[in-house]
Amino acid sequence: MKRAFFSPRSRLAAPLLSVCLLLVALPARSQAPGPGLAWSLGYDPETFDPAKVDDQASELVRYLTAGVLLRVNRATGAVEPSLAESWAVSPDGRTATFHLRRGLLFSDGLPLSAADVAWSIRRVLAQETAAPVAEEFLRPREVSVEAPDAATVIVRLPARLVELDHIFDEVAIEPQNRPSAAQVTAGPFRLAAYQRGQFVRLERNPHYWKHDASGAPLPYLPSLQLDIVASDEQDHLRFARGQYGLLNQPSPDYFNLLARTMPQAAHDLGPSLNTEQLWFNQAPTAPLPAYEKQWFATTAFRVAVSRAIHRADLVRLAYAGHATPAYGFISPANHAWYDPRLEAPHEDVTAARALLASAGFRRAGSGSHPVLLDPTGHPVRFSILTNAGNAPRARMATLIQQDLQALGIETTLVALDFPALMERLMHTQNYEACLLGLANVDPDPNAAMNLWLSSSPNHQWSPSEKVPATPWEKQIDVAMRAQATAPTFAERLRAVKQVQAIVAEQQPFLYLVYPNVLYGVSPALAGVQLSILQPGAVWNIDTLHWAKRKP
Repeated sequence: MKRAFFSPRSRLAAPLLSVCLLLVALPARSQAPGPGLAWSLGYDPETFDPAKVDDQASELVRYLTAGVLLRVNRATGAVEPSLAESWAVSPDGRTATFHLRRGLLFSDGLPLSAADVAWSIRRVLAQETAAPVAEEFLRPREVSVEAPDAATVIVRLPARLVELDHIFDEVAIEPQNRPSAAQVTAGPFRLAAYQRGQFVRLERNPHYWKHDASGAPLPYLPSLQLDIVASDEQDHLRFARGQYGLLNQPSPDYFNLLARTMPQAAHDLGPSLNTEQLWFNQAPTAPLPAYEKQWFATTAFRVAVSRAIHRADLVRLAYAGHATPAYGFISPANHAWYDPRLEAPHEDVTAARALLASAGFRRAGSGSHPVLLDPTGHPVRFSILTNAGNAPRARMATLIQQDLQALGIETTLVALDFPALMERLMHTQNYEACLLGLANVDPDPNAAMNLWLSSSPNHQWSPSEKVPATPWEKQIDVAMRAQATAPTFAERLRAVKQVQAIVAEQQPFLYLVYPNVLYGVSPALAGVQLSILQPGAVWNIDTLHWAKRKP
């Protein structure tokens, strides 16, 4: 369905890959015109090319605009027909056959045929496109796509892939040989205007295929206004004034304020699938001293740092109770895949000190703030990179600084705007440690292939390894590929639990908390079905409407 995305704020997002600017000379507005719906996007989409989406703002625009063959229902988890009226996956899990609806049109009124669908899928699979979703096919270069007639598309894979149909929830169908960058779409909306740093405006697709039970055309809303607002305070004020119909994942402080002032609008759905985590840069090309790289590559060092962190304090002080302490990459909200046998998160400074001593580290000096020295005598100090503008994350960083002082480790916080941060993570690797969130927006582990496969550019602690750098990374590669092709759920679960155990033992990511899913929803907005799966409050955007304004 969807991959893992890094989160710059309490809103969800991910690595910067490409930029497509569609500047339209229209004045900025703080709300949608007429009966449209407005809310805050938080930051600019990095691309409007639906094949190259790898950040959450761009993903939201793709979801709202793209026509897809199948759609995963975020309330039930069921795969439902969309542009494809029907489909079938072969018993061996290697072939998917789609039968298109009759009379499909793109938003510009031109016909949509199987040739457009086949072209769109081939474009996603092509190496030169570098589409992140291609990783979910495991061997995309060996996938073939056929369009035997105007209404049929056949996709053949070289090997079995479980839940193959889920992938097509995120493959946008575009006009053949003319990528549309969200302006010509087959989804409920199309791009009307974009002004960088101010807004993205979408308008209803007049040729959208879907109708309600009475025959009225969908979507009901004529327009969507996604303001580029980096302030939770502005979000809250605009929501309170009725300018916004939604608040998507407000900060815990503002959520508590909303719960006091507008309790009927505040919704806490409990633990999300998402994680907040700290990790160390182990990339061989990182411009760091060799002795620092040795620290970060040492399992005892990573585990000791993890053991020193008081996660309960992070929940209480940074998230005002709207989070759960985390230890692994699968949230307890993900009931099918979570392994309750994993060690619960707890702090143990004594055990952390013993681990460091076993790896040759020693404390020097006396008093309340001794200094930790590595085996070669270098004092252990490093910076923690994070993004500016995230109050819970800044508080976590401060609390972690205090916790690590008990080990004699000195840390400093470096807060950058998100594009600058992603430049360091994805290109220069010029950082020591990083504190960010990860949006696991699909409960199925296949959605995290782009994170766990050692060859992936999103294998964040050591991206794009030509071969696995460690035996345990190789074990994760093998287990993740095994779960993606296993014939039974029991075999998949066994492989995923193996990955959870390896990650808990090695801690390439130091998982900190699972934030709760928080929303503010105007009581006047009807049809909302909140989900912990992104895009949360607007996953059924085509049937949302203002009370008494529904056609």
